[in-house]
Amino acid sequence: MLRAGAALGTSAAIAGSTAACGASRRKDELVFGFHGDTVSIGIYRRIVELYRRRNPGARISYTYADSLGFFQRLPLMFRAGTAPDVMIVAESWVSGLSQLGGYADLSSFVRRDGVREDQWLPGSLNPARIEGRVLCLPVIVYPKGVTYNKTLLDKLGIPLPRGGWSERDFLETAAAAPSGSGVRRTWGMRNAFGTNQPYDVATVHGGLPFDPLTRRMTATDGRMVSALQLMHDLVHTRRAMPAAGQTQYAVDFTSGLFAMDLFYGYALSYLRQQIAERFEWGVVPYPKEWIGTYQNNNVAVFEGSKRKEEAWHFATFIATDPDAQRLLEPVGTPALRTALKGGQQGLSAEDRVLPWARMIAGMEHQLVAYQGGIFNKVWDVLGQQVQAVENRGAPVRQALDVVQERGTQILRA
Repeated sequence: MLRAGAALGTSAAIAGSTAACGASRRKDELVFGFHGDTVSIGIYRRIVELYRRRNPGARISYTYADSLGFFQRLPLMFRAGTAPDVMIVAESWVSGLSQLGGYADLSSFVRRDGVREDQWLPGSLNPARIEGRVLCLPVIVYPKGVTYNKTLLDKLGIPLPRGGWSERDFLETAAAAPSGSGVRRTWGMRNAFGTNQPYDVATVHGGLPFDPLTRRMTATDGRMVSALQLMHDLVHTRRAMPAAGQTQYAVDFTSGLFAMDLFYGYALSYLRQQIAERFEWGVVPYPKEWIGTYQNNNVAVFEGSKRKEEAWHFATFIATDPDAQRLLEPVGTPALRTALKGGQQGLSAEDRVLPWARMIAGMEHQLVAYQGGIFNKVWDVLGQQVQAVENRGAPVRQALDVVQERGTQILRA
């Protein structure tokens, strides 16, 4: 799952050195690669400056790009041996690129230095664990919830969502909100589950289409059936959510046409800027039956780095130093527990009152949507069948039978 970022395909450096993605580097410097929008890039540059103040003489150059550009370059840099020594990677990139051998196994460093998992928020190391290895350390996490349009719900006389609500409460709210027709129709729920990348469809009730360890298909598991049935009911039975084939599928929550949307924990500045004064909105945790997909950003070390010890030292600084972690508050929730003491002071007063503690607690049981290699082909098949259910009303069990059969063929091959 790629985070949206500005197209900034440039590079910069500290201590008079420069390194672009995949470029040659000086023998006495560490190269740090990161990605994101202008806010994210500014924050990671400040973290580099903080590290240099704490470690006089450290030479670090840095390189950055928008998220999509950085992700597309990583496989090429891994193969060419030119990846940054230290890099920021999204959770899906860890599993998705793990077979390329570009990420260093940090297990021996973790054991040697006594790095404790409980210093981070629940589930933070889950994306790092791939086939017995530890491929990264957590940096920031993205607590999930549901965003709602308070102005629209008040206008329609619909009670606002409250913490501790159930899926039934969610469905009743979604079904009560739709009105009108055409491009100005208001909907109960925006379709943010991702038809082409249907990770949140699969995980909403705690299921996955396959077991990544045994490589066996689980697409017909009851949790998968109930999750896809939820999508079917929202689109066809309750007519509360646009299908992927409808024009309104591409319309954003900030349009004011949706009573609810998924909240990913990293779009606050975008929401504030786009919504401005047009309507009031709020956030509640997921309905109690929902699990969802675990999302975060991590710091990894390049397997081909010639300065692996220094790279590990810098990576642990990003992941475990409270001051470095607090700098990251505007772009995500710090993964380090001690950085959260006293609240998220880096957020605006409006954003600090969102139900972060309850959303963070829900992350412990969220699932990593394992990707990469042949598993991506299985996700593609699931995406096609989710579209068949949404757009054509295909029976849920029939669609998942197709995923099970084709997925089995893919994994066997």
